[in-house]
Amino acid sequence: MSSETLARAANSVDLAFEPNVVHDVDRVAAMAGGNALGGLLFRFAEAQQPRWGYQIALILANRAMKRHAIGRELAQKIGAAALLEFASPHCVTCNGARELVLDELKVICEACGGSGKQRYSNTSRRALVGTYGKRIDDAFADCHNDMANALGAFVGHANGRLQ
Repeated sequence: MSSETLARAANSVDLAFEPNVVHDVDRVAAMAGGNALGGLLFRFAEAQQPRWGYQIALILANRAMKRHAIGRELAQKIGAAALLEFASPHCVTCNGARELVLDELKVICEACGGSGKQRYSNTSRRALVGTYGKRIDDAFADCHNDMANALGAFVGHANGRLQ
């Protein structure tokens, strides 16, 4: 978290809660949280602390190994690749703008369908880890579900502490 963001958050008087929206006060409360997966993801993404990436990837890898009976090396590749997707969610074509401007004509980005989010296919995921199969696809899906659930629960818990 930059010093400017921290200063603004520490002096914020807005305690409103909106689902799927991170406010300044949520940032401060979450930074005080523990080292659960949600807290690590929050620090990694919102507070711009990339040093937590290695630990997050290992947590995801350990979960993938247990659930899908895959080897440690492959599980670590899957965990790192899933975290890479989490870290760079924007469409590479429009860079998250959802549309392309050509002269004065605005065109909805075909690569992301106007969502602004990168669409990762199972084929591209398989290429990242160097193998294929239903277990690989399921492991990626579980990693993404784990990250989404952990981050949502963490921010919700942080907000609950403030109410």
